[in-house]
This record gives sequence, structure tokens and C-alpha cells, in this order.
Amino acid sequence: MKNGDISKESFWEPSLLASMRKAALQIWNNPEIGTKEHYALRCYGDLLEKEGFSVVSGVGDLDTALIASWGKGGPVIGFLGEYDALPGLSQEVKACRSPLREGEAGHGCGHNLLGAASFGAAVRVKRFLEKEGLPGRVRFYGCPAEENNGGKVFMAREGVFEDLSAALTWHPWYANALFGSRSLALNAFYCNFHGRTAHAAASPEEGRSALDAAILMDVGVNYLREHIVSEARVHSVITRGGETPNVVPGEASICYYVRAPRRKQVEEIYRRVLQCARGAALMTDTTMEIDFIDGLYDYLPNRVLGGRMMEHFRYRGAPEFDEKDLLFARELQQTLHEGALEKTLQEHELSREELTDPLCRKVLDRAGVFSEGRLLSGSTDVGDVSHLVPTAQITTCCMPLGVPLHSWQSTASFGSSIGLRGMETAAFVLGDTGMELFRDPSILEAAREEFVNNPDRGIYKSPLPEDARPVAR
Repeated sequence: MKNGDISKESFWEPSLLASMRKAALQIWNNPEIGTKEHYALRCYGDLLEKEGFSVVSGVGDLDTALIASWGKGGPVIGFLGEYDALPGLSQEVKACRSPLREGEAGHGCGHNLLGAASFGAAVRVKRFLEKEGLPGRVRFYGCPAEENNGGKVFMAREGVFEDLSAALTWHPWYANALFGSRSLALNAFYCNFHGRTAHAAASPEEGRSALDAAILMDVGVNYLREHIVSEARVHSVITRGGETPNVVPGEASICYYVRAPRRKQVEEIYRRVLQCARGAALMTDTTMEIDFIDGLYDYLPNRVLGGRMMEHFRYRGAPEFDEKDLLFARELQQTLHEGALEKTLQEHELSREELTDPLCRKVLDRAGVFSEGRLLSGSTDVGDVSHLVPTAQITTCCMPLGVPLHSWQSTASFGSSIGLRGMETAAFVLGDTGMELFRDPSILEAAREEFVNNPDRGIYKSPLPEDARPVAR
């Protein structure tokens, strides 16, 4: 199916766009952190049931996970949606720090938009299949807890993605581009040390300091850094270490993120970090246990699917912003620290000539760290899906250039018309790509061939321990 065969109007009823906008704003106004997204679950469940989808919730040990399915036979195309918020990022749609509800969560990563666009694309493709009488199945995956638990990893452990022909998704950002880079695999975990309290002055010999163990573990890990691959990242923070210096701490916890370009590298570094923990426990005569939070695979972008998404993206064009959007974007940029814009342009290999406005109004052929062949310094649970089925994703402009994700400025953007316009563009591209895949199965065959022959893909084994369960943190 050629791009020109899909008119910009004929496949998108105003009522569907209105439903997307309403869902995005309702979820933005009712932010929920990972594993607690009950409002979002009801919102999408009700909308999809009204559209004739069969809805199942509570998959993958996640009460707030959802799979909505429609159709029979043919290929199976999945649209991945997210809807969890971040703690402490409540913010009004204003260009100054102004929490909507002091100290509460906010959508600083734009998942209110992410889920709404994927929902709209899934419904549009379903209506397309109905109208054309084509065989095939379309699914919307409501994937909770991306930020704090890697919800897709728990869903993958249950096998819910394995029969997909392709998975399509996107992410809000400040540029319109293909998400063509790799990401880092990850293990996130707490090491909890248990010692014995005592009076630190009167009887220190009776104490066994759990805090000493956590500190010694971190010293060992710091020496380990010299002997791991240069692209690896190990971050840590002591989250519990006692209340007063006059009491030997009997309990201490240190949280680690271990990242590396490949899953096997993470597993080897993780093994050695645990050796540091055991050694620290021996040195301090304490005991230790691991509380595993999250394990993610690296993201494998599918070039065939990504190429088709970009063809539709170029045809559709970038989001169309008005003067009010541009004014709000400039106001938000003025709140950034000095040099933020230049640093962002440099990191993503962009120039002022390419991005003359505070909002990206072009579809870019490349976008720095998201460019094909690059390695993204972050991690995503979409990586696990990409090791199971051919997967592709894009980014669209939903916030001003230079605004960081996970900030009050991004929360303000994602609740504004800027975010909504970027969301609509993403829905168009995802939906148009899905329709083409059903019309032309040869694209899916080519995507599958690339997936099967990818030398970086092996047999998927869940990175989660067998007893791992999602926990709100």
C-alpha cells in the first residue's frame, strides 16, 4: 500500500481523536505510579470494550496490566501503551514551578500521551480491518510500571507477546525521528544487610554494622569499575543506613542499577557485584539478601519496520503547532539552566539551522543518540519485547527543545496542546503503519527474516528471578 493510498482524513474520525485527547488529559490529571494505575486501567478498558475489543486485565502478575484483542486469523499486530506516572512531578500547565498537588505524582515522561496514541492506533486499525474485510488480529497492550518495575518484562515472562507478528510503539520527546538506536540492558536491585545494633560509644564491640557492610560493598564495586566494559554503567545509592551515629546500624540497604550494552554483560557484572556484597558481609560479620527490582534486555530496533514507519512519518509530516504553542514553549525554555539548549543540540548532533523553533516542526532523518547504530545511555522494557518479536518505535515532538524528561517542565508540556499535537501525530504514524502491514504481509515476512537472523538476538530467557513479583516503590 503506497502512502498516497491513505488520505489524511478518511481513516481518522473526529470522535476517535476526541477520545484520545480525553483519555490523555484524564490520565494526566489523575497520575498514578507504577502498579497502581487503576484509573488508567479502567479508562482504557472501558474505551476498548466499547470498540468491541475483548479485554483481559491482570496479566503478568500485574493487576493494572491489560490486553485488548480484536479479530481472527491473519497476522497479529500489537500496539504497546504505557500510563504510569513519576513520583513528585505534579505540575500545572504553567511555565513556572507550580505543583497541581504538592508532593504528588506527575506525568513527566509523557506516558499519558503514549498510551492514548497507541490506543487510538489500535482502534483505527481495527476499524480499517472491519471496513476492508481483511483477516488479522490487532491488540492493545496496556503496559504498567515501565518506570519502576519494567512491566513488560513481567508480561513477557507470561508469554503474552510471543505470537505477535510485529510490535509498534513510540515515545514523547522533543524531536520527530525514528527510535533507531540500541539501549542498555539493566539489572536493578537492593542489597539489604542485616547486622546487630549496639550503643556506639558504650559497647561498640557488641554491634555489627549493616551500614559498614553497605559502604564496603560500594568500595568494592568502585574498584570493580576498572574491570568492566567501558560502556557499562553502575549507579548506587544508600537508601537506609541508620538514624543516629550513637547507634550501630542494624539494618542498611543500598540500591544498584547495573547497565551494559548486552544482556550477557549485565549478568556477568551483576554476578561480580554480588560477590562484592558477600565479601562485605563476611568482613562485617553481617548477613545480606538481594531484593531484585527489575531486569531488562537491550533494545533491538527492526530496520524493516522502522523504515516503513518513517515513510509514513514523512508523508504525515511533523505536528502542526500554533503561535500559542510556540509562546508556551519559549516560556518553558527560559526556565532551563544556561547552556541547556546548546548541550542538547550537541548531544543529538543537531544544529540551530535544523531546529530554528523551540518546537521541532520537521521529521528528522537522524536525531543523535536515537540514530541507527548509536547506543542510548538509558534502558527500556521495550527491549524485552524486541527480543521476542520484530519491534519498531518513533519519537514525536511533545515538548520544547532542551526540556529534560522527568522534569516539571516536561510534565507541563505533556498536559498542554503541545503534547496532544505530538500524540496525534504518533497515532497517525502507528495506525498507518499497522494498516500497511495488514495490507502487505511481505513486509512482515522481511521484518521476521531480519529478526531471526539478527546476530545480537539469542533465545530469550526472562531476566527475572522465578519468585520476582512487581512491587510498588
